[in-house]
Amino acid sequence: MGLNDIGYSEPTPIQEKSIPEALQGKDILGAAQTGTGKTGAFVIPIIELILRNPSEGTKALILSPTRELAQQIDEQIFALGYHSGISSATIIGGEDFSRQANALRAGVDIIVATPGRLIDQMKVLDVDFSNIKFLVLDEADRMLDMGFLPDVNHIIDKLPSDRHTMLFSATMPKELQKLMRSVMKDPVKIEIEVSTTSKQVDQRAYHAPPRKKLGAVEDLLDELDWSSCIVFSATKKGTNELERALKKKGINAGSIHGDRSQEERTASLQAFKNGTVPVIVATDVLARGIDIDNVSVIINYDVPRAVEDYIHRCGRTGRYDKEGIAITLVSKADQKFFDPIKKKVGDDLKILELPEDVTSKDKSPETKKTENISNKKKSSPTKVQKSTIEAKPINVEKKTVNISTNKDGKVIVELKNKSKESRLSKAEDKSEKTKKETRKKVEVKLKKDKPQKKKESKKEKKKAKLWNEYDRPDRIEKATERTNSTRKPSKGLWGLIKAFIPKFGK
Repeated sequence: MGLNDIGYSEPTPIQEKSIPEALQGKDILGAAQTGTGKTGAFVIPIIELILRNPSEGTKALILSPTRELAQQIDEQIFALGYHSGISSATIIGGEDFSRQANALRAGVDIIVATPGRLIDQMKVLDVDFSNIKFLVLDEADRMLDMGFLPDVNHIIDKLPSDRHTMLFSATMPKELQKLMRSVMKDPVKIEIEVSTTSKQVDQRAYHAPPRKKLGAVEDLLDELDWSSCIVFSATKKGTNELERALKKKGINAGSIHGDRSQEERTASLQAFKNGTVPVIVATDVLARGIDIDNVSVIINYDVPRAVEDYIHRCGRTGRYDKEGIAITLVSKADQKFFDPIKKKVGDDLKILELPEDVTSKDKSPETKKTENISNKKKSSPTKVQKSTIEAKPINVEKKTVNISTNKDGKVIVELKNKSKESRLSKAEDKSEKTKKETRKKVEVKLKKDKPQKKKESKKEKKKAKLWNEYDRPDRIEKATERTNSTRKPSKGLWGLIKAFIPKFGK
């Protein structure tokens, strides 16, 4: 019943080859381009096997590189397992941590998680993985690119070794092959057009300098017959700037990238899916795995840095045997990234020139920002908005302009030389001003150079006071008088006798 609910009538090639092998309990290595129905290739057999052998606790763990892909997988599990009572939970960043913790404690049938958030939960909770029978690594090459390999290995180490493992990826780099050999047992390898673009996608490339790219996007959207469009940007900042620029052009656009909150990302993606916002500007977070129906056009505003990223971006359109258009705007700086793409895709990628009417007036957001800054530095002429003009002198270098009106209301402009006396007076004033400034500077310098008196301590003050007392004239006179009145010793014997006789009186 679940298959009927979501409109599954015939399996895709990857589903047709994978599902029978998975139902037999074999490990699956599925290599197929994006948009070929890989999600159904593992969700359908997992639900079927859980229903055949019901047990307690969590039975399946599905790891995904992005929040959006994890939510999409969970939505498909809900749709397919709604009538069977299969329960699931998403463990992703940006959402309520405690609610996710409660889901892990409850032991839902299937956990869909991003590696980072699941590791965070494992640090807090003793997550019970003992009943895990199925492990799925979806978009495994993307998880490798995003640096999740250590987290993935840590999680796998906590799982039972006796399990059924399925790994799905659009490309198979060497590091992924090494991981495959360590976690899988004699996997059945299923390949469906690995690392190639779909034949249903009309691929075009235009040589466009940065200043013409915004105008090119506007003109292409005017000319093409489309219902929804994804514009890919290389950076988060560029995504925001491009969204604002498109809105200024009157194009209803949204955006999505890694720095947005989960609530904003979900709302933006939902608005794009239901057609409320027909254009969405995104980084490569939207390039893989996300199932969006009827994407008519994708535009690579910035050339992807890797061939695999180009293939994934093109896979957003032309899905499920529908036709689509993939356009790439190539500047001189982009050429080094575009050449490997052209070599890989070959003649399926047509090189075209922009129409002549895409002129240099159409600027990229970055170019416009630079020009606005430079324009602010230029002074604009002052506009006079008065009904009457009064006589008013205006100085222009060494001349005076007198503007007045005559009796008939006509404006009279007179240009006169400044008087010599006036110029001399100004020169004298300037000279006098210079003299004053010079005098002031000299006074300040002299004041700085003048030796400062050292502050005396109390001890030094007391000592100085004593010396002053000794230097007083009356004290000096008394000391002199005392010296003069002192008896002088006599000579000879009599002098010796007098020295031993006590003094009486003076």
